[in-house]
Amino acid sequence: MEKFFFLFVSLFVSVNVYSQTVTYEDFKLLIPFVQNENYKEVFEKSNEILSKTVDDSSDLRGIVSYMNLYASAGMVTVDQMSYEDFVKHSDRFVGKRLVMAAHPCVSSEDMASNSIKFVEDDGKQRAMVITNNKQKVNILFFEYFSFSEKQNPEDYIGKNVRSGGILEKIEVNPNKSKIWIARLHMKDSFVRTMTPR
Repeated sequence: MEKFFFLFVSLFVSVNVYSQTVTYEDFKLLIPFVQNENYKEVFEKSNEILSKTVDDSSDLRGIVSYMNLYASAGMVTVDQMSYEDFVKHSDRFVGKRLVMAAHPCVSSEDMASNSIKFVEDDGKQRAMVITNNKQKVNILFFEYFSFSEKQNPEDYIGKNVRSGGILEKIEVNPNKSKIWIARLHMKDSFVRTMTPR
C-alpha cells in the first residue's frame, strides 16, 4: 500500500509540474536580466521556466523560448558558451513555436537594426529582423519570416510589432566569429501590432 501511495503521489507531482503554464510573472522576472544583457541569468532562469511548462503552447512560452535562445547566442558573444554547445542547445527549438521581441516596423528601404521590415525575395514576401546587442557590436540573429498569406506592410510601418512562427531551421555562422551568431528561418509566421499594457 505504501508503494502504491508513493507512486500515486509521484505521478501526481510529475503531471502537475509538466502541466504548468508560463505566467506573465515568469516573463516579467526575465526582463531586467534581458535589459542588462545578463545572458547567463536569462538562460538559466528561462531554462527553469521552460522545464516546468513542457506542455504549454501559449504566446508567453513562445516568448520565453525565444529569450532562452537569444540568451544562448548572447552567451556565445561573451565566451560563456561555445558554438558547439549553442548548436546542441538551439536544436531543441527547431519545429517549435517562437514569439520574438517587439520591434518597430520600418520601410524596406530603411537600414535599421532591432526593427522589422518586409522584403521581396525571389518573388516571395518575407519579413526580416537583425537583432543585435546594445553596443551594436554583435548581431545575435538574422531572423527571416515566411508567411502563408501575403501581408500588407503599410498596416505595420511606423508601429511596434511582434512577430513569430515555427522555427524551421537555424544556420550558425560557419566562421564561428562573434560578428554574427546565427540565422533563424521561421515558417507559418505572423506579425501583429502591439497594444500598450
